Amino acid sequence: MHLGDIQSLTLQELRNHWTQIWGITPHARIGRTMLEKSLMLKHHQINPDIETRLQKLVKEYKRNPKCFDARSNILKTGTQLTRIYSGKKHSAIVCENGFEYDGIMYNSLSKIANHITGSKWNGYVFFGLKQ
Repeated sequence: MHLGDIQSLTLQELRNHWTQIWGITPHARIGRTMLEKSLMLKHHQINPDIETRLQKLVKEYKRNPKCFDARSNILKTGTQLTRIYSGKKHSAIVCENGFEYDGIMYNSLSKIANHITGSKWNGYVFFGLKQ
């Protein structure tokens, strides 16, 4: 199967093909792009660096299909989180080692939320990432 063939599949067909090729049902959090790339890997049509990374992810998933659940709350570096509080817009940027707010690095969103409000807050709740 070639890249064009893989990309022309509906999402359900893609998931079914993935199940046939890898021998395990793909997790619901595995999106179309990852499904396509992992199938390209299996058909030897992928960049070697991406191949190595995908092989690690597939092995991890085969050992523990719930491994992606724990990652669902991980924020990607560069993501900007915004909240309007007391009429003012507040933005924090996700960095590799924490969060930047108003030019200062913090190790947690809660510390930023506490700084903004003057009271104790869960940072994920404050920025609308968690109920």
